[in-house]
Amino acid sequence: GYVGAWPYAEVKSGYTAFFLGARSVCPSATMKVEYTNSWFNIALEKTAAETLIAAGCVLLSQHADSEGAPKACEEAGIPNVAYNISTISIAPNTALISSKIDWTPYMKLIIEKTRDGKGSEIPYDWCGGIKEGSVKLTELNTACAAPGTQEAIDAALEQFKAGTLKVFDTSKFTVGGKTLTEYMADVDSDAAFTPDTNVVHDGYFDESADGKRSAPYFDIIIDGIEASK
Repeated sequence: GYVGAWPYAEVKSGYTAFFLGARSVCPSATMKVEYTNSWFNIALEKTAAETLIAAGCVLLSQHADSEGAPKACEEAGIPNVAYNISTISIAPNTALISSKIDWTPYMKLIIEKTRDGKGSEIPYDWCGGIKEGSVKLTELNTACAAPGTQEAIDAALEQFKAGTLKVFDTSKFTVGGKTLTEYMADVDSDAAFTPDTNVVHDGYFDESADGKRSAPYFDIIIDGIEASK
């Protein structure tokens, strides 16, 4: 299950990645998504999580900014992967780990360019991932994680850094029962968000178009995911 803030590409991209990760160890997994239509609402996020748990979901994650969903998971004894902050202190028995964003690499670039009188070289659209240290994970809660989890995470991180593991490997999902072979995205963005670039190549959906656009544009509902309206 997944508690999503809004039905935007930013959220869809994140929950699709989470789902594909779950499927990498449980191929039969399916996922339900509940939108709150709010970036931060403790009550709505908790209610959404409770709805998912009542529907039979056995693992929850979120792209929403409060502790509502982790609290619901702790009360129900359902493992949870949270967003941006560690929730182990409020969900010691169920908080597995959290994804998080680290702006340090970009801030460092800005400061150094400014210091060196090269402010005009500061990129307007900058992409940073695991390799650059911009995408990270909080500490793993060994109190509820399965044996071998940290080792599996470490191995996957090294593959991501090496470029040998792709989040949106098109051999790992289908859309309408078919393999995705083309997707036109708005990479060279304009006011009308006109699709201009095919971002499916070399067997994967290229979310950041080789560093050309930082804002997510994966807004597809793939097979196996059921999202609320």
